[in-house]
Amino acid sequence: MKYDPKKLTYGDALRISTANMTVTVNVGGVHVTGKLKHLDMDDALACDDPALRDLMALSLIITDNEYFVVRDDDKGTLCPAIRFDHDLNVTWNTIISIEENPDDGVELDFDDWKATLVKVETPTADEDRPTDDTQAEEWEKQLPKANGFYKAATGSVWLHTGDTWTPILDHHGNVPPHALQQTTEAFAVGSGHSKRFPFERLSEKKLPTRPGFYRNKDKTNLYHLNRCGVWKLIAYMGPDFDLQMKDPWDSPLVPVFGGEVVSERRVRNDMPLHYCTLGLKQPKEAVCGANF
Repeated sequence: MKYDPKKLTYGDALRISTANMTVTVNVGGVHVTGKLKHLDMDDALACDDPALRDLMALSLIITDNEYFVVRDDDKGTLCPAIRFDHDLNVTWNTIISIEENPDDGVELDFDDWKATLVKVETPTADEDRPTDDTQAEEWEKQLPKANGFYKAATGSVWLHTGDTWTPILDHHGNVPPHALQQTTEAFAVGSGHSKRFPFERLSEKKLPTRPGFYRNKDKTNLYHLNRCGVWKLIAYMGPDFDLQMKDPWDSPLVPVFGGEVVSERRVRNDMPLHYCTLGLKQPKEAVCGANF
């Protein structure tokens, strides 16, 4: 199936990301070709550009946007391709061509990328200096060991990669103007004095993959996941659910005719989800290569 790079829908992007296709993007005048990938936290942390890595990962945490990137396996690069807002409208698109591949490629092992990323030497902040604080060793033992994003007890958010810690959000929820990296030793001492312990790891919630109906914990929203990986809101209860509908109905159970396609991030925010049948007939499965 032929796709127009400038008229892509969210469903198109999902299908292209699972199909045997090659996508080319133009970022800053540079063309990058590779596989389209629905961005998740592991992908963001695997990016070899520190600034882009932090930006993509931060976007996953604080926005309702859905991101797709192009992964160049040969050069080991990850480039932004297309962004959808919470209503699944395209707000940014660098895709210039989409081509079918005669042969399947080899999937890149992101674990290798992350291992490489950890080993790369990075500059540290000027204030990183040895300390004779007798509690430094104890504080360092209390720090999380796994790579990832962590929220401190003070509310600030930090990225841990290897032997460095980088501030992502301050305790007010703002992006710090000077995001200087700190060594583990310096960060441990600073955390002790600033009362940052304990730390809570931040991660994206994993969505179910089994096609079928799902309801949220409060039994107020009913979703359907088809075999193409597209989520649709089938019904909701109560007038407070924001679907930007022109005429909210008073019925306690309001159907959304045909099902409204919703972003994975919106579904994820409604977790935990519970698989259910409810005596409902499964919708006729769409062909993944066809338009919805």
